[in-house]
Amino acid sequence: MMAASWSLVRFAGLFAAVSAAADASPAALSSLLPAVRGWAGQALRGDRRLAAAPGVCRAVALRLMPTPAVQAYDACFSEKINVNSSHDWSVPGAEVAAQIQCWCRNNLTATIREYSCCEHGDIYPMCSVDCAPDCSAPLARECIQECPSMCFEAAEYIVDARLCSGCDWARCWPVVGCLTRHAERRVENGTLARACHEPEFAGSRELKSYMDCWKVTPKHTSHWNILSSLVHCICREGVDRKARETHCCESVVQGGGVCDLECLSEQTCATQEAQTCVHDCQLRCPAYEVVPSADCMNRCLKEGSPCRRYVSCRPPSITSHVCDDGRWPESSSGCCKDNETKMVGCPALCETQRVWRLDRTRAIPWWARWHSGEGIITQCTCVGCPKNASIRHATLRRTVSESVWDNGQVMLVDIARREGLRLGPNRKMQELMLKRNSEIIQTIENHGDSGVADRRISAINNRYALMIMDAARLGDDPPQQRKRGAGRDNDDDDHDLFGGRMMWIVAAVVACSVTILCSIVIATGLVIRSRSSKTPISAFQQNQQVVIGSPVQANSELSGVTAGAPVTVSAPTKSQRGSAVAKDIS
Repeated sequence: MMAASWSLVRFAGLFAAVSAAADASPAALSSLLPAVRGWAGQALRGDRRLAAAPGVCRAVALRLMPTPAVQAYDACFSEKINVNSSHDWSVPGAEVAAQIQCWCRNNLTATIREYSCCEHGDIYPMCSVDCAPDCSAPLARECIQECPSMCFEAAEYIVDARLCSGCDWARCWPVVGCLTRHAERRVENGTLARACHEPEFAGSRELKSYMDCWKVTPKHTSHWNILSSLVHCICREGVDRKARETHCCESVVQGGGVCDLECLSEQTCATQEAQTCVHDCQLRCPAYEVVPSADCMNRCLKEGSPCRRYVSCRPPSITSHVCDDGRWPESSSGCCKDNETKMVGCPALCETQRVWRLDRTRAIPWWARWHSGEGIITQCTCVGCPKNASIRHATLRRTVSESVWDNGQVMLVDIARREGLRLGPNRKMQELMLKRNSEIIQTIENHGDSGVADRRISAINNRYALMIMDAARLGDDPPQQRKRGAGRDNDDDDHDLFGGRMMWIVAAVVACSVTILCSIVIATGLVIRSRSSKTPISAFQQNQQVVIGSPVQANSELSGVTAGAPVTVSAPTKSQRGSAVAKDIS
């Protein structure tokens, strides 16, 4: 029954996809995945069709209690999508042809009309199909011209929107069988390229092996590993070759560009250049960065970058931390699994912890991150974690010894606030917190080097948190305790007041001392300046010759040298009696 319902909804999605080809852009068409086409068909016209005849079509009853004709239709279609089916799925429009053949073989038009469901969004416009159309009629010839064969594949291939803009699918649906036969003839005579043989490709051994490979390949440490895990498994399992064999290279949904990948040999990947790129890109593209950096893109991930060609080499398995229980994490995800809760994540002592989900039901191509098993495909990016058991033990001991008291005080204040205590944590709460801290420290001493210390500390903390919350509900401490505490508070206030006054006195003394010192410096400078005066220098008369240095005798035999005499310059000097005299400069 479920399969029958699925087939009918799938057909409605097909009609929605080909109908949208007239208006949608190639990018929008390529994003329509087979898994959501049925919902698209229902969204496009389901509400309008149901509103046209409310309460008439009993579609739910048809799904729950299908007639033999509906069951036979579903069995027919299931047989056609089987891997060993003789139906040629490489012909454009092959899926529509399979639906029409199964519909007409079981005469579903009469059955659906009896249920008054021809206008239902999951079925329309199947009732208008002519099971024996005249392909030479004017309508058939016009539709063959207006609706090219590749318009059937507009949801999976990049098709020019103008190619299908003139096609009226509702008008041409009665003769849609002529369109599919026309596509078959064109493929046979070589004028139309084959489309992707979806059942053969989707059911191939290569694709199944790829999915198994991708799940266990390391991909948690860097953006490089995430991409490399995909490309490496595609190349290793031969998915690119299978895509070529089944004509799926050009299909955006099925091929998704895998045929253009460069798959390197193990010998090439083992070279120093390749290994340098692989390990260098691990450092340049860390996974804890949500978006790859510009350096990572330019060096490693961008098309044409120096290291991009080595992305098909096997990603390295890098273990950067040890789990809380002393075991090593999974090599493919970097996650630690708790044996009791079965939860996955990073160790508790890591500074940064991020858990990602990698599997997706929508991707290009659709199978790149597909996962149909139990659970999800996780990736744990853990930074600043202990690298081995001894470091983990030391980190745990240091963290507890440094933070247990502060952590306890914050917890007390938080609980007191939530429980409405006006005076803060009461005495009972503080006593319980003291016991909690003692038990945690004792646990570190007894079990710090084992893998159970973290779990026991968590259990102790949870147990005392409940007890402290119960103590908080007892209310504030009695008035006697508050009065004794108030006396101590008054003494503290007096001490603070006295300390404040002393600070003001010291500040005033320092300010006065600085002021006096500055005054002395300024006065001294003014006195020195007032005693200084300019020194007058007598000017030489015009045409006088001045000799610098020792005078030369008049009878000197040196040629070109003028005899000189001492020069007297008037300048004030200070003698012992304070009078100014003239000194000779010789």
